[in-house]
Amino acid sequence: MSVFLAIVLLSLNVGRSGGAIKPVVTFTPNWGNILYLDDVTLTCDVPSTAPEEPRTYHWYKDKRPIPGDQQTLHIIESLGRDSGDYQCQTIGGDISDPVFLNVTERYVLLQRLPSLIYEGDPLTLRCHHHRFCKAINPKFYKDDQEIKPSGSDSTFHIPNITRSQSGRYKCTKQIQPCYTPNVQELSDESFISVKELFSPPEIKVPPSRVIEGDEMTVRCDTRLDPLRGGTKLHFAFYKDGWTVRGYDVSDTYRVPSSQLEDSGKYTCEVRTRSDTVRKRSDGLYIQIYELFSSPQIKVPPSRVIEGGEMMVRCDTRRDPLRGGTELHFAFYRDGRTVRGYDVSDTYRVPSSQLEDSGKYTCAVRMTSDTVRKMSDGIYIQIYELFSPLKIKVTPSRVIERDEMTVRCDTRLDPLRGGTELHFAFYRDGRTVRGYDVSDTYRVPSSQLENSGNYTCEVRTRSDTVRKRSDGLYIQIYELFSPPEIKVTPSRVIKGGEMTVRCDTRLDPLRGGTVLHFAFYRDGRTVRGYDVSDTYRVPSSQPEDSGNYTCEVRMRSDSVRKMSDELYIQIHELFSPPEIKVTPSRVIEGDEMTVRCDTRLDPLRGGTELHFAFCRDGRTVRGYNVSDTYRVPSSQLEDSGNYTCEVRTASDTVRKMSDGLYIQIHDYKMQNIIRLGISGFVLSAAVCFIYFHNKW
Repeated sequence: MSVFLAIVLLSLNVGRSGGAIKPVVTFTPNWGNILYLDDVTLTCDVPSTAPEEPRTYHWYKDKRPIPGDQQTLHIIESLGRDSGDYQCQTIGGDISDPVFLNVTERYVLLQRLPSLIYEGDPLTLRCHHHRFCKAINPKFYKDDQEIKPSGSDSTFHIPNITRSQSGRYKCTKQIQPCYTPNVQELSDESFISVKELFSPPEIKVPPSRVIEGDEMTVRCDTRLDPLRGGTKLHFAFYKDGWTVRGYDVSDTYRVPSSQLEDSGKYTCEVRTRSDTVRKRSDGLYIQIYELFSSPQIKVPPSRVIEGGEMMVRCDTRRDPLRGGTELHFAFYRDGRTVRGYDVSDTYRVPSSQLEDSGKYTCAVRMTSDTVRKMSDGIYIQIYELFSPLKIKVTPSRVIERDEMTVRCDTRLDPLRGGTELHFAFYRDGRTVRGYDVSDTYRVPSSQLENSGNYTCEVRTRSDTVRKRSDGLYIQIYELFSPPEIKVTPSRVIKGGEMTVRCDTRLDPLRGGTVLHFAFYRDGRTVRGYDVSDTYRVPSSQPEDSGNYTCEVRMRSDSVRKMSDELYIQIHELFSPPEIKVTPSRVIEGDEMTVRCDTRLDPLRGGTELHFAFCRDGRTVRGYNVSDTYRVPSSQLEDSGNYTCEVRTASDTVRKMSDGLYIQIHDYKMQNIIRLGISGFVLSAAVCFIYFHNKW
């Protein structure tokens, strides 16, 4: 089947009369004009959509029936009378449209397709000559301009014709007619008009005013030639030169929810499926109007002070044609949501705080969320109602018993100078003074326990703003250091002078302060308050040993401190004396030596001691450096209770030994006892020998 036939079948208009289908008449070969004596076959083509069944055909020429009941009609060696309009019909079907066959009596004929030529169609021209003539050197011209030089090919082909190629076409051939040997150049010409397949496309958009969020329909409007109504066209759409939808059979580009960025210069392009014809529309600028204007953050008052109410408004204007559209508003600070979507365009902070400062933005959207807009950011500064607090103390160096003034320093915003503030003070996290209008905490007589980390807190009367200061460590310095007992010498020996000192250090700034000192032993006063820090014992005795403490106070007794205890031991200068006698059994006439035994303290080994001896309370030898009392020949009357006494040369230490009874034994009695004992022993020995021998 020829190309022409294929196009005819694609562009077939199917007419129905009682359910019949209109056939189409085609030529083989497919030329609408032929030379006399040429053969041609006419075919009655029925579209393939008809049921496959045997058919009977009827043929007509110039609307009159002609012989033939087959699908094809053969014309052999056509003549001029065979020219005319041919139609065919099946039984029960519609009659076809007429197709004109032109039989010409000449030697050269420019043949073309029998149907109309549309842009995009292939065009084939044939320079045909009479079958009984010889011909050479065919040439083709358009509007008298040669378009194909001479050669052996008698056809000229344009694969994809355009409307600009409409014009007067001519072909020439050198012909030698059969009746003469002469060669002559003959020609034929025909005007070929290329019809428009479809009109130039035009962009159309309803509605005429598109508001963001609306569905926008952009249509690429064109009209196909009625005889080619079945041609498939493809459409593409562009915005500002960029493709927004590629080729598709739909002539419509839809934007379900148009946005401002969809505004632009739109064009569309139409082409055939085979892309043999392509046309682009003129541009049409489509403006997408705002449903509502870009939101803008507004905040009254212009200066927001902490504790005050802050109102942030998301300001926008609706399109007058859409005034009833419900909008939802959301607010953000530094990119974080502070209030989600709501119909109110205002975000309220009843009592603004410093942490409410930040970059605020708002977003507006439709209920359906098809349109959403974000405002530019605006930095909102929450100004302090009063400045950060600072602890200040007077004096800068506080010494115990001083009056200490702690001040909570702050400055009110000039626009809020009349605001009443309340102040509270804390030490180490515990309240030392509750809220009060005074910014000062006073300690009339500071003590060491008033030292600590001080903070203060300030709040408004309504408690909408509250601030706490950083901590300040306040040290209460001692007027004088805790007293410490010191003793001289470090080892006190009985009889020696003992000096006990209550050691303390006055603060350098208070060096002229008069202190009074008191001393205690085992909790009992040994010396009352006096300006001297020293307690002296000229001759210490063992009973002076004990736990010593001292107490220091100011003259006004506003500061008083007690030392830790110190145990002071009074060591013996020499040990208690002890009577010793040699020999241990003294017999009348023996020399008897009585010794007063004692040990000096090692640190006082050079101390001179004097010794005296008594018998039965009476002095038998007065004080002397010798610790020994000798009786060269003891008598019975020397028996008695002996004691000795030791003292230092200065008599500051004196000690008496315990008594020792010394018995002087009688010499005669001693001999009698000795003889008696000897006789008893001898008698016992004799008896033992006698009885032993007898047994």
